[in-house]
Amino acid sequence: MDDTLAERQKATARAVLEREGRGFAEEIGLGRTDNPASLFGLLITAVLVAPRGEAAGPATAAHEVTNRWHTASDLAAASEQDVAKELGAAVEGFGRDDGDDSASGDAGTLVALAAAVSDTWGGDLRRLRDEAGQDPERERRLLTDLPGVGDAAADVFLREVQVLWPEIAPFADARALRAASALGLGETAEDLGRYGGGPEKIGRLAGALARIEVEGSHDEVRRGASSG
Repeated sequence: MDDTLAERQKATARAVLEREGRGFAEEIGLGRTDNPASLFGLLITAVLVAPRGEAAGPATAAHEVTNRWHTASDLAAASEQDVAKELGAAVEGFGRDDGDDSASGDAGTLVALAAAVSDTWGGDLRRLRDEAGQDPERERRLLTDLPGVGDAAADVFLREVQVLWPEIAPFADARALRAASALGLGETAEDLGRYGGGPEKIGRLAGALARIEVEGSHDEVRRGASSG
């Protein structure tokens, strides 16, 4: 860690990682590995959880979908009805917004996304990275050109994948930065980089902070930092 950091900041960063150190992807059982299935699973998860605050229900639904259809080509070949049933069965009430069941809409989006990734890059998002020349801005543009991938979903994907694609680091999405600011850890992704450890540490710290923001567990982290 940067020697200029206050001991309080260092203790808080340690408390964040001790509480939520696995980060979001690992918390839901999605291993971060630089292979086609893992990267596509991470993208599917980002699309489902980003607009819903990374809540547990959508995350569980994403996990079930990626467990059944492991690759982009698998999901592209699935019927939207089957995908909708899997989403609805994963968590009771998933996909309901103001009383309307949107699981069928989510299913259509996921199948279209899978088809686009399969057709454009043979189901391998590492080819997207190659096409972008490992330029983070171009990677984001290619991602947000895909069906269902808005800025929020791209943020979740990039936050988690920086562990594997180090050119993205340091990266932190708005949720992570809100928690970082509230906990006195800084205001920018570059601030998080002061806590050391390279892209893997930054990715884990940003993912952990995003989960703390979602859970509202800032006070628990503060108590952990004080007692550590």
